[in-house]
Amino acid sequence: PDINLPDLMLRFVRLARASLRGTRSYNFASTPYVSCFGDYPVPDKTFLANATLDYLSEFDTKTWHDDPVRTLIRDDEIVSSSSPLDTLDAFNNVNGKIIYASSSDVDKVIDHINNYKPPAKDLREKIRAIEDELLSEHPGFLIGNQAMDFRKQDGVTEIEESIEANPVERRMNDLLISDEAAGKIQIDRSPAFVGCVSNFSNFLDLFRKTIRNLEVGVPCVVLSRSNTTQHMYRWTVLLRSLMEKHGVDSGMVTYLSADLPEIKRVFASSPATCPMHITCSRELAMSVKSGHANTMSSTGGPNTLVAPSLTPPIKEALRFSAMIENSGQCTALRHAVVPTESKEEFESLFDGAPIVNSPEESLRAGEFAGIFSDSPVEPTPSGYTKVSGLNAHYKISNNLPEDDVEEYWRKVFVDVTSPEGPLKAGDEGADNLASWLVRNQPISLAVNSDMELGKYLFEKTGQVVYTVGTEENPALTCQARPQEGEIFGEFPVRSKLEEYTKFPVVVPTPTAAYNSNYEPLYLSVLGASSTLSGEGLGKLGGMIKDDAVRGYCAEVLNYLRDSCGPKDGYGARTALWGLQRPPLDGRVTVLRVGKDGTVDDLAAKMVVFAATNAKSQVLVSVEEGNEDGGVVQAAKEAGVNVVVEGAGDWESRMNTDEIYNVVKVGKEGDVEGYGVKKFPMVGQFVSLYLGVGHVKSTKGEDEEFKEVFRESDKWLKMNVA
Repeated sequence: PDINLPDLMLRFVRLARASLRGTRSYNFASTPYVSCFGDYPVPDKTFLANATLDYLSEFDTKTWHDDPVRTLIRDDEIVSSSSPLDTLDAFNNVNGKIIYASSSDVDKVIDHINNYKPPAKDLREKIRAIEDELLSEHPGFLIGNQAMDFRKQDGVTEIEESIEANPVERRMNDLLISDEAAGKIQIDRSPAFVGCVSNFSNFLDLFRKTIRNLEVGVPCVVLSRSNTTQHMYRWTVLLRSLMEKHGVDSGMVTYLSADLPEIKRVFASSPATCPMHITCSRELAMSVKSGHANTMSSTGGPNTLVAPSLTPPIKEALRFSAMIENSGQCTALRHAVVPTESKEEFESLFDGAPIVNSPEESLRAGEFAGIFSDSPVEPTPSGYTKVSGLNAHYKISNNLPEDDVEEYWRKVFVDVTSPEGPLKAGDEGADNLASWLVRNQPISLAVNSDMELGKYLFEKTGQVVYTVGTEENPALTCQARPQEGEIFGEFPVRSKLEEYTKFPVVVPTPTAAYNSNYEPLYLSVLGASSTLSGEGLGKLGGMIKDDAVRGYCAEVLNYLRDSCGPKDGYGARTALWGLQRPPLDGRVTVLRVGKDGTVDDLAAKMVVFAATNAKSQVLVSVEEGNEDGGVVQAAKEAGVNVVVEGAGDWESRMNTDEIYNVVKVGKEGDVEGYGVKKFPMVGQFVSLYLGVGHVKSTKGEDEEFKEVFRESDKWLKMNVA
């Protein structure tokens, strides 16, 4: 370039120009993101199963009693003077001991979190060698411990998914760290808290949350659980021993064994920039997020299956979906919509359901959906019927379940909505179901009917996982392979999302991206050369005062231009995935601009809608008293609907059913949650407002499915300028 600038500024200019060409991105559905799929190892299932069976056959139950769970920090194992307490497995059976850290020992952990500096920013070579060793030499240890602690019947499939999916997220991390090296972004290396999930801890916690953070230099603090904490502790110990072997500083991984009040004290005493990654119930996620704003949570939901009748294949699909892992899978069925003539007809689907005595027995039999003979039997809740001879319950009604239906984790419960006849696209029953799905946000919706109904529910709702099957080849709720483009995520209800998580968590994505931000100087250079022209945005670019904000809007636009439209999946099932509009049900997202809100506060949020075919689904509501601040004119320039509303009118609007989501703009709308102006990765930012995920057919090479769903208006598209 012929501009006389320092080398650093020249680098940002080159980056800005590259961004305008759309050449650098690892955000969801972008071209480089797509390039990360494919070419992954083929797992040896027999080896994994045999390694697990060998481990289980030699497992000494005394081990977890003689070697209690304890706090691990740097080179120390902290053994407090307090007496060991019992640990519990998934069914509340005592299975070992735990020693909680004393307050003084917790102080040491707090000091470590606040003062530890990672010795390197790029640990990919060493951490990936550790990862390879974990999966090649220790799979029996990982699967076996989880089987003993969580009582998991099929841990082999989880490790199989890890072997296949880990390379995809490695490549995404490569892109992330490359952008940091170039000066485009900054990965925040504040220690990451890992709140482990009981049922999928090997893939989600060990690999996605811990290994993926470690390899880009983010220290991790693994937290103990109130139950099923043994297998996370054991993989932490193994991980730390392999770190020593491969020359990784032990301060990069801490294990905190503490009671809940002390864990909360650690949160309160740690930097607000520390991310918390947790997979849990919505109730727990809300509690954690209320005390730590920088929380990324994945939550459950009442997964739903729709079918026109109870044919034998549908009964089997319902049984597998409801009973998977003794109802211990996040995608397990909770709600069925199927015409049902009687209790006897529905209960017959459980005929011959396997009752198993141990995880080892299940693994030997290739079983994944049995009910354990010792699963706790509790009084049948009012309204439910217990299946004869089986620890499973159901309720049949002509009405949809009440909102926020109880999950009953590890207990087989099915609420059956029995309409008078099969649902049809556009009928009242389908519309009512769609509204219920939006209000309750299951992870997964399985539709076993005509393709027209499948498409109708896809367009009217906002799930991440959709599967379309038939009565002969039915879809289950518990089917998703993210490594094949069957994008996965456990989202809260959209209108309450900020109560549970800072960003929706999408699989696959680079975990450290959720706590990364763009360099303001890079954005300023980009913004100084951008007018935000195109896509019908009018003169909005000229109304933005801060070059960095304008640059961020340009980055969002560039991302959307590259990422819109459905992508093909890569697996045996036919899948389409990508960015999606909010549900096409007539409701809108309201950007509520407070009295302190400015054009700069509003611009990026508004661009997400205004530049795309979601423009008709947004309303800018400006608080009375701010009508002359420029935001009204900015909305008009962008071509979106805008109103000025006082407190009374706003309250009246909030009491209607016209609103899908409300986004606060101004000081209350700070996405970071801790009062610092940040520019998060555009993939995470856009996911706050738009849909992401996949829809698939149970058939391979299903051209009819692709033709029908590819043309759906729900896929996000850019406006024509």
